Amino acid sequence: MAKEYASDGIHVGHVVVDGAIAGDKIFSRFPDAAGREDSLIDIDGIVDAFAFLYRQPERAWSFELDVRTSKEKW
Repeated sequence: MAKEYASDGIHVGHVVVDGAIAGDKIFSRFPDAAGREDSLIDIDGIVDAFAFLYRQPERAWSFELDVRTSKEKW
């Protein structure tokens, strides 16, 4: 899609959110998650990642972005 629509000025990106997101659904289903919130992906961080892609100039587009915490075990 990125190649097909780039000439129309449409920026297509693939965003991988790799982990549990610190939000109401996680906290309501898994109450103990609040105690390990530093290992959950911050919603504001996800928003920042999408805003980063949105603001990129056409001559420097990224097409894939992974979002995860620094606490991930590799």
